Amino acid sequence: MRPDRRKFIQQTICAALGGASVYSALGQLQLLQAATRANYTFPPGDYKALVCVFLYGGNDSFNTVVPYTLSAYNAYYGGTGVRPKLAIPRANLLPLTDAANTSADGIQYALHPSLTGLQTLFNSGQAAIVANVGTLVQKTTQQNAWDAMNNNSGFALPPELFSHADQAAYWQSSPPTNQPLTGWGGRIADLIASANTGGAPIMTGLNGQDAFMRGLNVNGYTMNTVPYGAIELDFPYDASGPGLQTPFDALHLDGAQTNALERAYARTMNHSTGTASIMNAAMGLKDFSSSFPNSVGDLDAQLQTVAQLIYAANHPGSSGYSGLQRQVFFVSTGGFDTHSDELAAHGDPTTPGVLDLVSRSLKGFYDALASVGLQNVATAFTASDFGRTLTNNDNGTDHGWGGHHFVVGGAVQGGKFYGNGAGFSPQANFGTVMPSLVNPNTYDAITGMSLNLNDPGDGYGRLIPTTSVDQYAATLAKWFGLSDPDIGLIFPNLGNFDTKNLGFV
Repeated sequence: MRPDRRKFIQQTICAALGGASVYSALGQLQLLQAATRANYTFPPGDYKALVCVFLYGGNDSFNTVVPYTLSAYNAYYGGTGVRPKLAIPRANLLPLTDAANTSADGIQYALHPSLTGLQTLFNSGQAAIVANVGTLVQKTTQQNAWDAMNNNSGFALPPELFSHADQAAYWQSSPPTNQPLTGWGGRIADLIASANTGGAPIMTGLNGQDAFMRGLNVNGYTMNTVPYGAIELDFPYDASGPGLQTPFDALHLDGAQTNALERAYARTMNHSTGTASIMNAAMGLKDFSSSFPNSVGDLDAQLQTVAQLIYAANHPGSSGYSGLQRQVFFVSTGGFDTHSDELAAHGDPTTPGVLDLVSRSLKGFYDALASVGLQNVATAFTASDFGRTLTNNDNGTDHGWGGHHFVVGGAVQGGKFYGNGAGFSPQANFGTVMPSLVNPNTYDAITGMSLNLNDPGDGYGRLIPTTSVDQYAATLAKWFGLSDPDIGLIFPNLGNFDTKNLGFV
């Protein structure tokens, strides 16, 4: 009798977790049990895709989304403001239309001059901004952060704050410890994989394997972008050596080998080449290059590939890429660690930089799907290691904590700001969705630390998040179709926050 794969994994992991103190062990076990019993089904045609767009390096979202109201602009960039050295001319900014004042502070905001595509999407209702998101274990005030960082108070903060590797891993995994065995993309895929049939992967990465894609049951599939696609195994060419075909075929003949490891190798390689063939056929069904005219083989090529795979999932007849009702994708790009020359790195209308790439890629992705009526089936969302400091580091910024993020798609309740700022903290500057960017102007002359408890940050220009990664991700998981109990298993810290669903999708 062929062993049941899920039962085997469950039994072996249960045995392995005997003395483990990860995540915790109980949490992993509960997830595993939930994955084995999960039986999600959806009506025909109810397809959805989540697309994580990770910006490695820590994007400075405070020069990405900027106060546009004149008094607020001057208070932010002016001579007594917090960022005079990083000022963008107000005339160059791209105003956002927020007629309902969803930022709740009476301030009109604008986008960096390079973000023309995202401005169009926001103002037409296909993009939203989620304010001041970051890694949190629980609701955190400035006093909590000071006590935990300086007095070892026992208040739980995310481990290794302000470290690129640790915070990128935490963003992608969101566990209560610094041992991310799984990512939340992988945990979502674990629980909802039962909705899919056929041999196509539920979870695909276009720029390598990252923590986001680690599941307990589901393995993320990685592949190249257009025009290359998935790698298929070729017969080794040797012009002077006949007879290679026979041993090559024997090595890969399924189930014919005497040794168990050789049989496992053959099956694994055959599965890999079979999947690659399916993926490449799917990519060839539709060419969306017209939506990505400036593709340079980076984020734009990744999102073009995702768009073509989403099209194939909704037109599976001739590709073998069938039985898909839910998919998770991970794409990424870098260059956001702007300790110096930030204005040049971000770009401007004449010299494109990293923000232009993000904007044109997300706009191209939306336009590609909209051109075939699939704009409502996919939701793309940005993430990054952390935000940057409000205080500038000469002509750059340092590692921060909270930051703003974009959500794009036809299902997004766009043209609005979302977040949990109001009521999240007793401090005066946390009274709205968007945090105050006004310089408190009361800093210790020696340490540079703010002496004002109304400072919206931790005292070093780093904004304490008022929306947790768990809340941000749980909102996406709810749209994806997961139940509240399963969402609670995927995000074990979610119960520490009052708002479970931010409502942006």
